[in-house]
Amino acid sequence: MPYSLSEIIVLFFTYSVVGWLWEMVHCSLKDGHYDYRGFLFGSYCSVYGFAITTILICTYRVQDNIFLLFIVGIIVASLFEFVASLFLEKVFHMILWDYSNLWGNIQGRVAPVISLFWGFGVVILVKFVQPFIQKVINWEEMKTHDALAAMIVVGMGTDLVLTIISVRRFHATIQMWNERINARLDKLHARVEQATDDWKLRKNLANWHEDMIKHIDEIRPKRRLSWNQRRLINSFAKKMKFDDAERFENLKQDLIKRGLLK
Repeated sequence: MPYSLSEIIVLFFTYSVVGWLWEMVHCSLKDGHYDYRGFLFGSYCSVYGFAITTILICTYRVQDNIFLLFIVGIIVASLFEFVASLFLEKVFHMILWDYSNLWGNIQGRVAPVISLFWGFGVVILVKFVQPFIQKVINWEEMKTHDALAAMIVVGMGTDLVLTIISVRRFHATIQMWNERINARLDKLHARVEQATDDWKLRKNLANWHEDMIKHIDEIRPKRRLSWNQRRLINSFAKKMKFDDAERFENLKQDLIKRGLLK
C-alpha cells in the first residue's frame, strides 16, 4: 500500500474539501447565485475525496508514465463515476448527474467526453497538485500523529449517519408530494368522466400544472422539507431526480420557480 491508513483518511478529507470549493465556486458562477454544494451536511464533497484517493492509489505504480497514467486515470475515474451513480440511484432513488445527451454514454452514467476530461484531470492532479498536498499531509502527520485522521473519521462518520437519515426522510416526503399530486389528478379525471361536456374541467386537466399550483394547499404534505433537503433541491434543481416520483418530477421546476417547495 503506497499510503498509510491515516494518510488515506487525510487525503480523502483534503480532496473532499477541495472538491467542495471547486463545485461551490464553479456552480455559483454558472447559476448566478450561491450554491452550497455537496451531498453531506459539511463543507466537503465526499465523491471527490473517494474518487481522487482511489485514483491516487490505483495509479501509484504508473505515475512516472504519462500515457499509462492518462489511460488508467480514465478507467478508474469512469468506473468510480458509474458505480457512484448506480449506488445513489439504487439506494436513495436519486439521480444527481445524467449524460444521456452526450455521445457514447452508458446509461447516462458515464460518457467518453467526460472520461477524457477525467484522464487529463488525473495527469494534472498527480503531476502538479498531489506533490504539494502530500508535503502538507507529511507535515500534518508529523505534528498530530494520526489525531487528525481520527477526528475526521468521527466527524464525517457522524455527518454520514445524519445525512442518510435526512435523505431517507427527504425521499419519503417527495413520495407524499407524488401521492397527493396523483390523487388530485385522479379527482380531475373522475370529474371529467362524470361531466364530459365541461370544458373548464378539461382545460384544468390539460393544464394540470397550473391546477396543482392553484390547489397547492391540497397537495402540499404537512411534513415540510428541512434546510438540508431544500438545499439539495436548490443546488441540484436541474440534475437531481427521484426515479420513483414521476408526477412530482414533472411539477418540480414550477414549484421551485414559485417558491412553493417548502
